[in-house]
Amino acid sequence: MMENRILYKECIRIYKVKESFIDSLSELGLIRLLQDENEMFVECNELEELEQFVRWHNDMDINPEGIEALYYMLDRVKELQSKVEALQSELSFYREI
Repeated sequence: MMENRILYKECIRIYKVKESFIDSLSELGLIRLLQDENEMFVECNELEELEQFVRWHNDMDINPEGIEALYYMLDRVKELQSKVEALQSELSFYREI
């Protein structure tokens, strides 16, 4: 199980962010922090999103609350795009009849 997660302190060092930034992301439910004995960890399957959040924070100076809003807005856009594609496919099917 240890190979599926990275130490919280390592994330801080690698991504060069403050602990409060990652803590805020966790409090907002954007990433999960795991505690095992005396150590905190981030699951490896969440690192891609964490990297995206760090880029938004560093490149565009977006705070954690803005990251949360942007994340959910982009998720909604993807959901709507998927519905549009499904409807286009269904429309094409009926046009061929």
